[in-house]
Amino acid sequence: MPVHALAGHLVIITAPLATLVALVYAWRPTSRRGMRLPLVVFSVLNAALAIWAGTAGSALLGTLRTTAQGAGQTLSPTVLSHAHEGDYLTLSSVVLVVAVLTVVWWVLAPGREKSAGAIAASWVLTAAVVAVWWFTGTTLAEALESVWSHHTLWKT
Repeated sequence: MPVHALAGHLVIITAPLATLVALVYAWRPTSRRGMRLPLVVFSVLNAALAIWAGTAGSALLGTLRTTAQGAGQTLSPTVLSHAHEGDYLTLSSVVLVVAVLTVVWWVLAPGREKSAGAIAASWVLTAAVVAVWWFTGTTLAEALESVWSHHTLWKT
């Protein structure tokens, strides 16, 4: 099994954890004190794993390109689309961790008063969460399609 597959599976586990904790942290001020450390840990872990999956995916893509060229073939558009979606997932995961690290010690720190800035920061976290959800879903869909599309059993 390629390292990319392992790393990708780990991202699929950590992305929902990081984003759900981010939403709770953003919109439930009473839970912030207990959620601060898990939010930082999950978001940093998710971003690190997304970067690892992207790096391993780039290496795998290079191998697939070389193999395809050696056989006089080209890569499927689905494989290339998966690579692009994976880049967006990595970027959105990094944006989430930057947003988290910015707001948990500043505007949304536990014990801070409600303010317009806190509401804006909650919406920023929510936007980053939606981006991670979107690109996790599209990257996963493209991964499944690229892996299974060449199997005749699954073709209609």
